[in-house]
Amino acid sequence: MKKIRPLSRRAMLRGLGGVAIALPTLEIMLNRHGDAYAAGDRIPRRFLVAFNGQSLGGDGDTVHNYYVPDVVGPDYDLKIATMPLGGYDNIKSDVSIVSGLRVPYNTGSGIPAGGWDVQFHTSALGPLLTGVRNKGPDDFPGGNGPSADQIVADAIGSDTFFKSLAYQVQAAWYLSGGSAPYGRDILSYKLDGDMNPIPNPGEVSPKAAFDKLFTGFVPPDPAEAAAKARELAKRKSIIDLVRGDFETLIPRLGKADQVRMQRHLDEIRDLEMRLGAIPPMPTEQCMMFPDPGPDPAIGGDNESLGGDDFDVNNGWSDETQRAKVFHDLIHMAFVCDLTRSVALLYTMAQSHMNIHPIAAHPYDQHELGHSGLGTAEVSKVIAWHVDLFAQLVSKIRDTPEGDGSLLDNCALVLLHEGGHGYDPAGADNSSHSTENMACMIAGRAGGLQHGIHVVAQDMHPGNVLNTAMRAVGVDQDLGEVVGVIPDLLP
Repeated sequence: MKKIRPLSRRAMLRGLGGVAIALPTLEIMLNRHGDAYAAGDRIPRRFLVAFNGQSLGGDGDTVHNYYVPDVVGPDYDLKIATMPLGGYDNIKSDVSIVSGLRVPYNTGSGIPAGGWDVQFHTSALGPLLTGVRNKGPDDFPGGNGPSADQIVADAIGSDTFFKSLAYQVQAAWYLSGGSAPYGRDILSYKLDGDMNPIPNPGEVSPKAAFDKLFTGFVPPDPAEAAAKARELAKRKSIIDLVRGDFETLIPRLGKADQVRMQRHLDEIRDLEMRLGAIPPMPTEQCMMFPDPGPDPAIGGDNESLGGDDFDVNNGWSDETQRAKVFHDLIHMAFVCDLTRSVALLYTMAQSHMNIHPIAAHPYDQHELGHSGLGTAEVSKVIAWHVDLFAQLVSKIRDTPEGDGSLLDNCALVLLHEGGHGYDPAGADNSSHSTENMACMIAGRAGGLQHGIHVVAQDMHPGNVLNTAMRAVGVDQDLGEVVGVIPDLLP
């Protein structure tokens, strides 16, 4: 029997006068589960990088972490920080741990490739995310190249509704006194029109992210559908007005302001295209889920970083619930092929989020590492992040796609800001260290190995990101970090 190649859901026919008309959903466009493939005869691959803004150990503790298993290979053991992997119907079998990692640093002879200078929070983050060394001591946060999510988006995301998505779970910086995160809230860097890396901030509001993702989706209730149509028409008319204002204003501005305004205009055009685009065909898996409602209230700033005068009611905006909504959005974006690349920042680098709701200590996340309570207590907060990651992986694993699971076509990475060990500023057993780092990788795209512990001694976390990129079909390295983790690929 002749094998028939399925058509893409986006297949088009040319009518009279060359007008493009979208085809209705036909049986030839469906897989055996009745779900429409968005990319023809090949199921698309998806990529995600998630981030925890905390090192793995506590200051002064000789135990570097309670994260890395004793067992190498399959059926690895779980520690305090990784205990959530034992849940979610044994999600451990779908998640690999990579240990022995490090980001190199300046030892006095210059900044090495993919490495950082001597100020941890302002120097180490950029090389971790982009694989490119700092330009000098004043170069922070040092995003000197595109991040992995943007490399993937450029390679495989151009024909999706959203080339990439960036979400931020931690709702605010939470540090009083007028300071700002100055880049510690950035996980994603993309290239502008002149090929210069620029920050790609994450959406903080789950409600706004929901509204943006489901633009154009038609609700099943007729009254809701009519209201949605009126809303879209109103937004289109507003965009026409604003676009005209921008186009009139831009020529009158200086060069720097022209660049900024042109960026806004490009974003408006992008939104206009999405408003006019045909939404995905609803299926058993691809659907518009209920509106999450208003965002949880933003918690107040922390007047104290920790200790007896720490207000345990500040610095928390129910980030657990916020993460759940973002997980639902990421899951549906992958299922509906709305995007193939996501950056998910759980907590900012040097995070000042209140950890009392998580670990019952009167500290923010960053100060817990300096509190003297030790690595075991720090690991309880790491476990909160691991639990969130496990939730997302299990949700993806439990979604049918093709002849298997959505997870079969994904590569998902969880990074941590630092490890534990020597700080080049002069301290041993420090949380300001990129020694003894580890991370997680899940998914089976491209034959990615799962459920194993791999020791990748002295390799860069960027090598794990390179591995994940290869798994989704992107043959490119992260900045100056070259190569993959061999044991993770077939």
